[in-house]
Amino acid sequence: MAPRRRTASDQVSAALIHAAETVLDRDGTSAVTVRAVAREAGVAAMGVYNRFGSKEGLLTELAVRSFDQLAAAIAVPAGPNPVDRLRRACYGYRGFALAHPARYALIFAPGSPAGEPSSPARTRGHEVFEALVDMVHAVSSPRGSDSVEQAQAVWAAIHGAVTIELAGVGQTPDAAISFEGLLDLLVTGLLAET
Repeated sequence: MAPRRRTASDQVSAALIHAAETVLDRDGTSAVTVRAVAREAGVAAMGVYNRFGSKEGLLTELAVRSFDQLAAAIAVPAGPNPVDRLRRACYGYRGFALAHPARYALIFAPGSPAGEPSSPARTRGHEVFEALVDMVHAVSSPRGSDSVEQAQAVWAAIHGAVTIELAGVGQTPDAAISFEGLLDLLVTGLLAET
């Protein structure tokens, strides 16, 4: 009889995160428990505790991964047209939220691990925001405006539009057309800054 081989630690962690994302996507943040993730992964609950320490540690890791996925969604290479780059990044943001509403809620809803000042999720969220600051700066930098404040305004606007769309409470017939109009307003405002 051949000796049983152990699964590598990184493979176990990846399987647990995959199981946690499955639970999150299917059932929402409140359903992500150590037991539910262990059951989904087919392991003992102790395996989840050994890798993540607690439910909070697991949710933090999920939030970091969700920010990683959001970063990939808004990653647009710099080119000769910074306005086009910003618009494409905003579409990427919307696309991520619509494709992964539970992950979006995990990182932006009240109680998110990203709300904790010392959380790695907060750090990762800040890094993703810095990508938006860089894009906004490229659009409006010659005018000397505060790119961080402008990026916060852009983020608030697109986040609000996406949140309204996800909630199904929009007052216009086509959310995609409304989002396009919002981007037109934002770009016009950025270009008009003096």
